[in-house]
Amino acid sequence: MRLSQAIRVFRALLLVGVSLLMACSGDDIAWTDPMTLPAGDANSRLHVDARGRARLLADTSVSVVPRADRSACAGSVRVARLDDGSLVAVWWSVRSDSSANLLAAVSPDAGTNWRPAIRIDTADVSVVGCSRPPAAIAASSGFVHVAYSMRASEGAGVFYAHSMNNGQTFEAPLTIVYGDRLSSTAVAADKGTTVVAYEDPSGATPQIGLAISRDWGHIFQQRIRGSTGLGAATDPDVAVAGREVAVTWLVSPTGEAANSDARASRIVRVGRLP
Repeated sequence: MRLSQAIRVFRALLLVGVSLLMACSGDDIAWTDPMTLPAGDANSRLHVDARGRARLLADTSVSVVPRADRSACAGSVRVARLDDGSLVAVWWSVRSDSSANLLAAVSPDAGTNWRPAIRIDTADVSVVGCSRPPAAIAASSGFVHVAYSMRASEGAGVFYAHSMNNGQTFEAPLTIVYGDRLSSTAVAADKGTTVVAYEDPSGATPQIGLAISRDWGHIFQQRIRGSTGLGAATDPDVAVAGREVAVTWLVSPTGEAANSDARASRIVRVGRLP
């Protein structure tokens, strides 16, 4: 067994123990009642302020494919803006066997030039090419946070990696949850608080899960359900400001397939972290 695989297996076993412990503690977040958000466009992102007011705002980051990577999946590029105005991008780069590497790069000049790409995760073994969910990215206080779904040798799941030096290097990935399939992810951070939202990769009816870290993404102490459990919940987004965390998802009309109808409603609720 390779060292990287052994580390992932160990972390998976540790995750099971931590999850069982947390299951006994329950969800101690004070949630508001769910509300319907006004529709935003495809480039809108969820924001929440320190008073718990959630809304969709246009994403002003510039999404471009770093030209040096001809194997990049154009639709997978996601960009965050650092505190100094630089951009950091994350994307899937497909290998010849249709598996992929997760790469990142920093642009100091709004996307005109890019520093050499670095590898965040190379353990993907799926053969779906670019037909995979894009990674999610957020930046706060010099940290860059990336959440993504892939199929590693030990199984499919949701994973997380972060950089502590503005995207110059990334720490070894953490496992958020294992499951049966690839799923959509979102990530948000405000200083030391990091929240990963994801479609639960297991179960017949999709729901949104949340993993919460209060120590800059080093350990995720809490894993809870973010959606209400009423209907299939897909396409998550998440935002955090201080102790306020907001999560949003799509719910399709009853009896219709998730994400299949333009009439799907975007639901949001806001919680206060203890």
